[in-house]
Amino acid sequence: MTTAQKVIKLLEDKKILREQKCNDDTKIEFVSCDSRSVKPNTIFFCKGKHYKPEYLTQAINEGATIYVSEEKFEDVDLQYIIVNDIQKAMAIVAAEFYEYSFKDLITTGITGTKGKTTVTMFIKNILDEYTKSDTPLSCTIRYYTGITDEPAHNTTPEPIDLQRFFYEAKKNGAKYATMEISSQSYKRDRAYGVTFDNGIFINIVEDHISNVEHPTFEDYLHCKIELLKNSKRAIINKNMDYFDVVYSECKGKEILTYGTDKTATYYYTNVKKLEKGFEFDAISEKFNYNHRFKINMLGRFNIENALAAITLTKQLGVDDDSIQRGLLKTYVKGRMDAYERDGVTVIVDYAHNRLSYTKLYESLKLDYPDKRIISVGGTHGSKAYNRRKDFGEIVGDNSDYIYITALDPQDEKVEDICKDIALHIKDKSKYEIVPDRKTAVEKAITNAKPGDLIVIMGKGEETYQVVNGELEKYESDLAIVKRMLKY
Repeated sequence: MTTAQKVIKLLEDKKILREQKCNDDTKIEFVSCDSRSVKPNTIFFCKGKHYKPEYLTQAINEGATIYVSEEKFEDVDLQYIIVNDIQKAMAIVAAEFYEYSFKDLITTGITGTKGKTTVTMFIKNILDEYTKSDTPLSCTIRYYTGITDEPAHNTTPEPIDLQRFFYEAKKNGAKYATMEISSQSYKRDRAYGVTFDNGIFINIVEDHISNVEHPTFEDYLHCKIELLKNSKRAIINKNMDYFDVVYSECKGKEILTYGTDKTATYYYTNVKKLEKGFEFDAISEKFNYNHRFKINMLGRFNIENALAAITLTKQLGVDDDSIQRGLLKTYVKGRMDAYERDGVTVIVDYAHNRLSYTKLYESLKLDYPDKRIISVGGTHGSKAYNRRKDFGEIVGDNSDYIYITALDPQDEKVEDICKDIALHIKDKSKYEIVPDRKTAVEKAITNAKPGDLIVIMGKGEETYQVVNGELEKYESDLAIVKRMLKY
């Protein structure tokens, strides 16, 4: 709980307050930007491109006593705080309300274009083994605090949910908290005011460039770097593009690197392909460290993801046995999930951008040589338009046949997105457009021949399609594959 007086003082200090009409001693017992969750004595934030005046009316009816907005509503009889930046205001107030709980945890944020969820899960599972507990995490697929456990729809929660995450984790007795941090976390000030103990930068390529995300790659990169600027320790992939740019922004703090050769603080070598997974040596010349590890995940890029987790957890003092148990325990549904029936191999993966397509096919060519590759996928609507070209070029060059289909079309027609993708496929004879995703997955499996490798990209275990801002029910790629192959 906090008071209007404290909130107003914080907003004044940050030079965000424009005008207010509040009783100083008004108690604030809840914070919300969702009128459906309002309780008595709530401070309610009027924000978002889909905000409607009736939301405030509903909030008042449910017990809101103060509203915060970038504009004053003259016809509303309620205490108010008018600010010049609603996102920052929400982050500031939420941190105060939830007692700055992130300061009492050992926090790790992971950013990058590809692999955030897998690295987050590796770290969580290692820390689970080390602490003999279920440690909190927030990622694309799960929001777990020890008190709340629910599916996630944003890579990084909005400010109120983010601060609630830290508060509940602390309240439940956690020591560690691990989370994915998207570029939007800093573009939209979701993580404003939070200092992480560890920031991990795993990779970057051009992505999320659109009029609703980042106007330029430079803006995208800048927002990603903000995580490291707001972290006490930086851990960076030595082999990623723009490494020098990222590294140069971290001067004055502890920096560790990981990669494929001894110029990195930690590097991996002596890779051995297993029936399911890989073995490799993790080595650090700096720390006189050498240990052999095993993972159960397919995709050679997951060795790199595992090494990111090893680099962090060794610095946290975690023993090798706990690390090994955590690595072996890690399985992310819909990420390099492989199934086989009657000589046909089907892989379900979350690949949805240039880097993930590239890494996926590099791994498939090495681990499934001489197989005919049939690809199923598409690209998002209303954002990241560059992905259409990337899909057409990379998937087109690496597939023997392609079923182009829906992937969260938002307010665009699926057929139009598919046609845009097809423009970038050189061989016009090796694809077909199947707008309904369920039909496309079923058709690929039904038409497959022994020896074929089918790769289904972009949705993984997600049970919805995003259409016009709503979540439409979808069986999920994973469920369709299991049903078709009788798993």
